[in-house]
Amino acid sequence: MLVVLISDVLNMFFFDRAFRPFFLGGSLFSVVVMVLWFANYPQQIMPFSGVAPMFWHAHEMVFGYALATVTGFLLTAVMNWSGERTASGKPLVILLLLWAAARLGYLLNFPINLIAIADIGFNVGLFLLFFIPVYRQKLWVQIGLASKFFLLIIANTLFYAGVLGWWEHGEQAAIILGLFLVLAINLTMIRRLVPFFTEKALKLAEFRSSKLVDGVALGGFLALMLVAAFTPQSWLMAVIAFPLAMLHALRLVWWYHPGIWQVTLLWPLHLSYLFMIIGILMFGFAGLGWVSSSIAIHALAAGGIGLLCSSMMARISLGHTNRNVFAPPRGVVWVFVLLALTAVVRVFFPLVLPEYYLIWIGLSQIGWVAAFLLLTVLYLPILWQPNLPKHPGLER
Repeated sequence: MLVVLISDVLNMFFFDRAFRPFFLGGSLFSVVVMVLWFANYPQQIMPFSGVAPMFWHAHEMVFGYALATVTGFLLTAVMNWSGERTASGKPLVILLLLWAAARLGYLLNFPINLIAIADIGFNVGLFLLFFIPVYRQKLWVQIGLASKFFLLIIANTLFYAGVLGWWEHGEQAAIILGLFLVLAINLTMIRRLVPFFTEKALKLAEFRSSKLVDGVALGGFLALMLVAAFTPQSWLMAVIAFPLAMLHALRLVWWYHPGIWQVTLLWPLHLSYLFMIIGILMFGFAGLGWVSSSIAIHALAAGGIGLLCSSMMARISLGHTNRNVFAPPRGVVWVFVLLALTAVVRVFFPLVLPEYYLIWIGLSQIGWVAAFLLLTVLYLPILWQPNLPKHPGLER
């Protein structure tokens, strides 16, 4: 009986594609992380397996929430690109269990070495499930994404090396590496999808592009990653960040059209890119010692990752369940409004009124929780139910 039940679970539609379990799991988990961060800041009340609450929060938002969303998107995409069913059924369930075991391990105060095994195992599994079909089908254009998944294994390993005392101050550097690598994956997808979605939604001619600008924009971002991770107080950070921000701003201007504000699932993508550019700019000011690097990090994370991952989840969940991406659930616009306001409060208010810092942190935490609770409620019926029948001419 148990064998039959397990077989039914593995074969059910929910584990046919990675977007369902990882979008739903990531969205719910982001709420849990932020609620617990609210409860443990500034006074710690939970042990988190010996990891400082600040590092736990940062690590879990990058390697837990953000990477779950990226996993759902790209493991679904690589199956479509390759025609292989590598990330489906049993392999997908195992990957999800490794991800969940690491997340729950911290909450239940499990030994940190066991958490590390599960978490790094998840990173390795993610890399293999993405890389194997790319290699078999010779999809070399995707090798850059595969390499970033491999580098995330190294970054997460360095985090646990720091936690276990093998590398002094390793946690902070590893979290910066993880944040930038997840964002580098997102920037790759932004380059591919934002102009395409904008052209399609607004029925525009193909936008201007430049391979040189694209290459320097991504390469400069990775160079900034290394400086921010290993020499965060260096003036070199400003030298890289300021021209890099201008380069990314140029691309955003190329892709902008006033009509984006009329399309619910389009404007958050553009706004997320704007927050990433602000984050890069803030790293330049941090290199000069004018602002805290925390401001730059949260511009990238709260604004960039929060808006991008939620809007991609909202769009992909519709498209891959045979629903119209131009007719999302009505309330989803408030998810993006809340996240945008949350990012503004977290990034700009501490600069203007630093004496109320704890209040701004608390408000941003509450805004994030409200946004992702609403997103989960709106998309739970979509992700938890089978696909709708296909309709010819459906806008996807």
